[in-house]
Amino acid sequence: MQRETLKSGEDVEAILRIALQQEHGSVDELRQRLNRSAEDLGISPDALAKAEKLYLAEARQSEQRQIAESHIDKFMKAKRVGFKSHMATYLSTNLMLHVIWYLTGRDFYWPGIVLAAWGVGIASHFVFMMQRPEVNEPDVQKWLALGAPSKYTKDDSVSSGVTVGIHVGESRQDK
Repeated sequence: MQRETLKSGEDVEAILRIALQQEHGSVDELRQRLNRSAEDLGISPDALAKAEKLYLAEARQSEQRQIAESHIDKFMKAKRVGFKSHMATYLSTNLMLHVIWYLTGRDFYWPGIVLAAWGVGIASHFVFMMQRPEVNEPDVQKWLALGAPSKYTKDDSVSSGVTVGIHVGESRQDK
């Protein structure tokens, strides 16, 4: 084994953990080894059981924190995608309005009204995008309920569209 691979106590523990699993892979064998080691160190079975419960509780909490952080990271990415989409629509629409204004005589600067009013919405969307929420906040829960889509804006909902159609009745036969 090369010396440069052992840089910390965590490296040593990881190597020993792997060696233990390879040498005593079954749960029963590992349990027996733990009990023997505790006995050799003068640790009572009660103290060992308490330590194991504490270890397992801390491991579950750590895993839950990691899952929550992963959800938050994905949520933040989805918010950025939603903002970029909103910004692209804002820029392209305002560019088109400015071209129309320019081609129609450039009298009253009416595109400025849309630019400013929509700009307030863009600014608030930017502020929303930059806020890092907790996993239990309603926006994150709503996003998770939607199936964690790759794009998210605050106004997303499950049924955001309207269907318009024409009802065609039964055909009449000429008699």
